[in-house]
Amino acid sequence: MKIHEKSFAGVGRLTPYLVWAAEGWSPDEIKARVISILRPYFNNPSVVTNLPVAVLGFEAVFIDRIQGDPWAVSMLTGVLSEYRAALSQNQQASIEALTAWDDKIARAVAEFYSLYLMEVDKVELELDEFRLEILRIIGGLLEACIQPHLRALLHQVRVRRSTRGDKAHLESLKFGEVVEELSRTLRVQGLLAPPPWNVKMHIFRNIAQHHSASIRNDRIVCNYRAGQHTHQIEFSRSDMLALAQRLQQVLGILRTARTIFYLDNIAKIENESTSAIRPDIAFLFFTVGIATQGFEVVALDISGSIAHLQVQDVTNGDALDRGVHASQFLVELWAHCQTPQVRVSYLDRSGQIRLVADANSTDCEDIVEGRTPFEALAARVVFKTHTGCSKSSI
Repeated sequence: MKIHEKSFAGVGRLTPYLVWAAEGWSPDEIKARVISILRPYFNNPSVVTNLPVAVLGFEAVFIDRIQGDPWAVSMLTGVLSEYRAALSQNQQASIEALTAWDDKIARAVAEFYSLYLMEVDKVELELDEFRLEILRIIGGLLEACIQPHLRALLHQVRVRRSTRGDKAHLESLKFGEVVEELSRTLRVQGLLAPPPWNVKMHIFRNIAQHHSASIRNDRIVCNYRAGQHTHQIEFSRSDMLALAQRLQQVLGILRTARTIFYLDNIAKIENESTSAIRPDIAFLFFTVGIATQGFEVVALDISGSIAHLQVQDVTNGDALDRGVHASQFLVELWAHCQTPQVRVSYLDRSGQIRLVADANSTDCEDIVEGRTPFEALAARVVFKTHTGCSKSSI
């Protein structure tokens, strides 16, 4: 099993949880903040309260970050209202439509994660290479990530409108046909042709796929056909980057609305989803949960019979107490890695290793399977204290 370093190294950049913890927020205060962000968007607030923070950690960050963008907020509430209107129109059909796309959405998440792993710093790229790279990203976002969400949304719109709603027919539609139908029937306007360009998404997809863009006078010139006519749209380097960021925001809107609706109605879903989540994506959620506790994952080594996780404290808490707290990650580490032995090394804020905790697979499995209560973990863990050795000496 291999976990890419980006599955844990970017959490501090992607979320504010480590910053909040470093400022003195307790895990309970961080959870309360997450709940306060999410609660207005749920019809069933108890869902938010009862779920681990990591489950909705990225949704909370996304919603918090778009609060200064009225367009994005209105799109999120509008898409969510489409799902809820379909549920009101025909609950059974809406839930069936929701779960019918689980595999496609899981695949879209995996595709987005691959785009994230492959992303490179674009600052040093010449304009022509920048054009090629940014269109690769835009094409991937639209074709592999946004398109499945739009088909799933159209399914709900058809349920609301009591029109043909079988998945097979929706899958047979061209991307442009999906966009055009949603443009006519979606009650929230503007999602399919985001401002300020107001060009429909499938056109940008076609530009990316057909490589119909060139450089002219330090501008990126994109050509596309609409009906019988050929059109051009010009971008500066910064404008093209802003387009990619806006499309990523659209993906966040679609993903967040669907996730909220899914969890809000989880009690109505009879069959639990069997869609597999990529191991490195699941590990990313694990590291987000760790961050909400005030720890940063600084290293992961899976070699031979042992998985070794190193976490560094961003707080000034008591080293022994915080080290024991960190040892609680052993069970979930084993659940991800399934090695005969797991180890968590706790580093204090200065980077000194202060406590190392080891557990074996049998004890972890007993806890995961419910044969042993989680509270019994501490009695089964082997602790080794370090008073001042550095990370490199272990």
